[in-house]
Amino acid sequence: MWNEAPSPGSRSCRSLLRQAFFFIAADDASSRRHPFKWHWYFLALLFLLLSFDEFCGIHEKVSSALGSRMDNSGLLYFAWAAPAGVLSLAGLVAYMPFIRALPPRIGMLFLLSAALFLSGAVILEMFGGSVAEAEGVESVRYRILTNMEEGLELAGILAFIYGLLRYREGHFPSRQNL
Repeated sequence: MWNEAPSPGSRSCRSLLRQAFFFIAADDASSRRHPFKWHWYFLALLFLLLSFDEFCGIHEKVSSALGSRMDNSGLLYFAWAAPAGVLSLAGLVAYMPFIRALPPRIGMLFLLSAALFLSGAVILEMFGGSVAEAEGVESVRYRILTNMEEGLELAGILAFIYGLLRYREGHFPSRQNL
């Protein structure tokens, strides 16, 4: 099965950014009696798992396992992407009360960050799979899609960091210089 190999620099950058989410979100949840404390903890765990996946390629192993049980061609060439999209939609539904409880601008930033990240990680990955199947992973078209995918993922991460820092700024003015 194909193995996505981003540069070590981008891999480290994304990993560190995700781990920063982990610590910021965990600190927020534990620092006060937040009504959505467990939502924050789950987000922290999710970012930690995404970081772990970045290094271990769990989604690629899942794709291989799923691909052996189904027809993984076209948009389903990378078989993990469709179930990840469904799980992401379920997560969005589960997190709507949390997002609605945030200040409106922060909630919109969190939704924007999720849309950017998932557009790259799931949607462009599916289109990239179709191109990889037809032209191979060394084709120019596939490489362009992969770079766009990575760019959207990073834009989503940065939008989330911005939203999270804006949220903390409004809720913890004394911690702005940390």
